[in-house]
Amino acid sequence: MTRQRRACTSIVIEREIAAPRQVVWDALLDMIATATGGSVVEGEPPPHGLGAVFEFGTDGMSLSEEVISFEPPWRRVYELTGAPVALYQGTTLFTDRGAACLMAWSLLIDPLPDGRSNDFVADAEAFLTRFADAVTARAEAEAGTTTTRRAD
Repeated sequence: MTRQRRACTSIVIEREIAAPRQVVWDALLDMIATATGGSVVEGEPPPHGLGAVFEFGTDGMSLSEEVISFEPPWRRVYELTGAPVALYQGTTLFTDRGAACLMAWSLLIDPLPDGRSNDFVADAEAFLTRFADAVTARAEAEAGTTTTRRAD
């Protein structure tokens, strides 16, 4: 018997942000809390750390995001449940670039084999693109700077 290997979808959204990494990190966490109404389970350290759970809804779905790795202000990894996918894992990484930083937000998604995931995957990429742009604008406003170029 031959096993068929499933193809996962990988999406990477990058922004070079004219603000220090800590400012961008803080803007990201604040925007997540605002967008979700805050954590329903506090993580370690509270409220955003390891084990934190954020719940929100979109398009009639109840989604839950659990933080599975938290390394401030470098990396945040989470898993999303409630979506029409077999696996959804997101990673946000921050790398210093002098006075600026690079934010790379990657998604690893294992879509369902029957095509039910297609619209959700496209919507997730569009949402995260807008969210990354909003994080960029907020962090740069707080730092009093502007982006000179986009990484994507």
